[in-house]
Amino acid sequence: MISQTKLKQKFWDVLHFLCYDPKRLVRIIVLSICSVVVIFQLTECFHKLINPPITTHSRFDLNESMSYPAITFCRNPPYKFDVMERYNLSQHPKYANAFNKFDFSQASLDDLFRDATYNESEFFIQYGLDGLTENVEVISSMHLDMGQCFTLNPLTTTTHSWKDVGFSILLQHDIRDDVYYLGEDLPGWHIFIHDPVEGFAENRMQSSGRVEYLFMEVDEEIEIKLTTQHFYMLPSAENMCTTENEMSSTRCSELCHWHHVVNIVGCTGPWMPDTEQELCDTANETQQLIKHYKRLEDLDSRVCGCFQPCSTTIFTAYVMNRKHYRINVPSGQVWLYYTSKMVTIVEEFHGYDLTQFVADLGGSLGFLLGLSVLGLIGLLEKIVALLFIRNLIAEKRNRTGGGGTIDAKQQLEKEKSDELSQNYTSITECSDTTLAVANVKK
Repeated sequence: MISQTKLKQKFWDVLHFLCYDPKRLVRIIVLSICSVVVIFQLTECFHKLINPPITTHSRFDLNESMSYPAITFCRNPPYKFDVMERYNLSQHPKYANAFNKFDFSQASLDDLFRDATYNESEFFIQYGLDGLTENVEVISSMHLDMGQCFTLNPLTTTTHSWKDVGFSILLQHDIRDDVYYLGEDLPGWHIFIHDPVEGFAENRMQSSGRVEYLFMEVDEEIEIKLTTQHFYMLPSAENMCTTENEMSSTRCSELCHWHHVVNIVGCTGPWMPDTEQELCDTANETQQLIKHYKRLEDLDSRVCGCFQPCSTTIFTAYVMNRKHYRINVPSGQVWLYYTSKMVTIVEEFHGYDLTQFVADLGGSLGFLLGLSVLGLIGLLEKIVALLFIRNLIAEKRNRTGGGGTIDAKQQLEKEKSDELSQNYTSITECSDTTLAVANVKK
């Protein structure tokens, strides 16, 4: 009951204190509101400083030299029909029952894929970059769906942009569209344009949208214009990427896919060469291998630690011209070149830094609370004096104990004696001055 009475009395005292001076009441209300707003703004500023937002800036640049992409060609159909028939297989080995009649005692999967796919001499008539074959490196790769594909990697850059300094590739085929028919599937070539660092993989998820795709039929000539976009991203929790420039995320994802399949089946195939496992040598193992290879093709490669590169280049292809092209053999001509040296650069930046934080801090404290640098210094000095100086004085008094009173009295008596001495000195000086004046008058 006593506590409630004291609380009521305290409440009325505070209310009387505030209402007695309305200016003080208004000042306290405004100061309280501004303090709440400042705390909210500072919380937001600290959050943005710890997790800064990302902004995107795009610009155009004129390159002195042009870097070309890699081009991967895969034939369609990918396998030789006569060889597949000789091995008692259907037109494509990807079907579930394709290996029921395959004689594993007479041939291996390596023999099948080597004989049934097309080699480099059966693929190209001629190729070159900037007019020279030496400017191109040819790399072959085996795939289940696409058969044996060939990638042309550029070994040089060009200082000009136009048709005569770009890629020129003349391909050959063994059948024409008038003697081959399989639904809507026409004979020709699958063309993949991609970054040379990333490489090529037939899996859709492994390509990650950084591959430009075209299809060219037999007896066709196609002209392709290139444009380049460079992307520089910042790693974040939402965008996990790696800053290792030489790291191929496509290759990492492909190996991740292969190892998961091989660990389930226990054997490998010719299109998965780097798995350190023996080739499948039975029809059941081969069918299981193909089944799991298809089932796990959309595997999230982040489980293997494969992340997208923070710096990437995307090549965009525009078909400028398609026309009939016919020589004495089934063939196709590809022209790939730049028409301009202009490139697009897209960069990500942190949209909030320490400079903006200081500006927001000064604006909030200065506008809402009226604090300046000098006022803040004075406030800090008072806080330091309140926290440290009084504590030091209290500690000193506690150490001296009861002798503090005697010391204080002695100090007071000393001050009084000093004051009397000063007064006596003043009186003496005044007397000496009076005597001197009197002597002068005499």
